[in-house]
Amino acid sequence: MLYLIGFMGVGKTTIGKQIAAFNKVVFIDTDSQIEKETSKSIKEIFETDGEIAFRKLETDTIRSINRKAIIACGGGLPSHNNNIEYLKHKGTVIYLKASTVTLIKRLEKNKNKRPLISKLTNDKLLEFIRKILKEREETYKQADYTIETDNKTVKEVLREINSLLLTI
Repeated sequence: MLYLIGFMGVGKTTIGKQIAAFNKVVFIDTDSQIEKETSKSIKEIFETDGEIAFRKLETDTIRSINRKAIIACGGGLPSHNNNIEYLKHKGTVIYLKASTVTLIKRLEKNKNKRPLISKLTNDKLLEFIRKILKEREETYKQADYTIETDNKTVKEVLREINSLLLTI
């Protein structure tokens, strides 16, 4: 198993799909999997059931995957319910890291699709990113590898990950 972790908007899904295709393995995005299994959008789950219920769904989803796959984890997944320990026990964890500036540029474009930031002004978005990154950074740093994504193309990030995979 290869788990991609990092903040929302860092590119876990984009990168994960391409790694999976290149390596001819299944790709799973935990958020998409949850939406499929519940027949609700992540936004609906947050609004109707709350964040705690969503975090439990994330944990249940990650633990139900029992085939070799490239898995893009929701941004908060590693930080809850001892999930980072589980991920490290089950496979290799790569932290895709981006700066606050990069994250703001990416997230401003599609805030409406992300329940935690959909109602934030751009100023509040900056505060939110800084706060949540600070909270999650220690967890993210527990990954087996960290790849900085700032100022890199998708191809450059893929090259780094594939070179890591050759040594694992």
